Amino acid sequence: MRTKKWLGIGAAILAAAVVLSGCSAPAGAGGTDAAAAGDETPQYGGDLVVGLYLEPLALDPHRQGYWETYRVTRNIFEGLTREDTSGATDPTEIQPALATDWSVSEDGTTWTFDLREGVTFHDGSPFDAEALDKNVRRISDPTYEFYDESSAKKLATWFGTLTSGTVIDDHTYQFQFSQPFLGFPRILAQAMSTLAIGNPAVWEQYGNDGFADHPDGTGPYEFVSRTIGDRIELKKFDGYWGDEPYLDSLTFRIIPNNQTRLASLLSGELDLISYVQPEDVQTLEDQGFQVPEGTGSSLLYISYNFKNPAFADEKVRQALIYGLDRQKLADELYNGYAEPQYSFQPPGNEAFDPAVRDFEYDPAKAVELLKEAGYGDGDLKFTIVVDVANQNTAEWLQSEYKEIGVDVEIVSLDRTSYIARAYGPEEGDGLSLDEYGGTYAEWLSQGFNGLAGKGLNPADFPDITSAIQAAATTADPDARIDLWKTAEETLRNDAVVIPTVNLTRYYALGSNVRGFDWPATNWYDLSKVWLAN
Repeated sequence: MRTKKWLGIGAAILAAAVVLSGCSAPAGAGGTDAAAAGDETPQYGGDLVVGLYLEPLALDPHRQGYWETYRVTRNIFEGLTREDTSGATDPTEIQPALATDWSVSEDGTTWTFDLREGVTFHDGSPFDAEALDKNVRRISDPTYEFYDESSAKKLATWFGTLTSGTVIDDHTYQFQFSQPFLGFPRILAQAMSTLAIGNPAVWEQYGNDGFADHPDGTGPYEFVSRTIGDRIELKKFDGYWGDEPYLDSLTFRIIPNNQTRLASLLSGELDLISYVQPEDVQTLEDQGFQVPEGTGSSLLYISYNFKNPAFADEKVRQALIYGLDRQKLADELYNGYAEPQYSFQPPGNEAFDPAVRDFEYDPAKAVELLKEAGYGDGDLKFTIVVDVANQNTAEWLQSEYKEIGVDVEIVSLDRTSYIARAYGPEEGDGLSLDEYGGTYAEWLSQGFNGLAGKGLNPADFPDITSAIQAAATTADPDARIDLWKTAEETLRNDAVVIPTVNLTRYYALGSNVRGFDWPATNWYDLSKVWLAN
């Protein structure tokens, strides 16, 4: 017997069930000039120009990384499922995309998907179960001619327990896992490390390495050109199976410098930017630009370098949390355009609980714990490693930790060098800054295991690993979210990471941009965006 997990497009939308800490609106609440848009008829045509703060990685559905990459590629590629990014529900509703229906076996190990008929890739090739199977084999089957080891490693987080993929008929496909995986439909709707669908005919023609130069999917926009360090251009796909997008084309310009990106928006060269700096919000609003307020499912957090012996002591880790005033951080460094976070599950996550707390600000307690760990005033010294975009955060932390007798030096690097240093720390390195999160409860597992790159040995935290394993492998849908909350509590109590804030002013748009929803996810939907005259 199999249990239905989707009742079709007409299924009732669940009412928002979680009220975010300090915010009465659901995750993702906020849109562009809602009142004006409601009085206007959407217009077709035009080119939307987006400013990216990072150079996207490979335009390959199985190799991609960074949200800025997915903000481009989600227009080209689609998954079997998708999330309603508008924030209409909290957590986000999982909707049909290239699959119209899906079901799971009673033991939670076997998922069967009914595939959408009449869908083609951008080159006219059909999307069907055989095309899906080649996507699955590319990331899981070493006997497949176009098995891609790079993609397999990236997707192993979620597909490492896949034992088989089976074509049932032209429009039915089955996934078999070695253990229950009830979160699979939501995982399929995510950005990285998941199975967005590419056109096998293209990698069969150009090879796995050549696919990113000729990206081809089923999405509403198709690839036109890419100039590294400058721009990526897409155009409307006339054969798209879904609702026709309003815009004729999308241009993504790569502008890493914050002030250059801001100036380009102010001058009218750009229509949309992300990662708005807090000090720029008022300037933008004063000049008529839209800076919508909302909450995406990510958080900024501080990672310990567990290769530094100081952080093997739980008292030291707790002291650095007690010594951090996160409300002050949100108010001072982010000008109030952020919310303090005390959980490793971000707002908008299906297992987020706004009421939980880890170790709230108590500098006297921090000093006491450091003394118990053998550190007097100025005895604990380490380096905080950041990318240049976060140097101001590091300086703020340096000052904050000085107040509890901790001396911090700052190493600020370009993004590529930062990643290398954060995951290959030098002697004396202590902390690094990260940003991630998702709407899926399994983010807790992904985030915790990601700390292994910072020297954490999961075997040293058996309570966390066993709690995560229990949540990840339950076959009981009614128990799943509670198990993930228990796992988060266990992780939180062991002080293995420091959640800091969630940003609430992240995007800025020109005054004529309509239809943009502040996404509950960490990427946006441009298929509904249009430009007013």
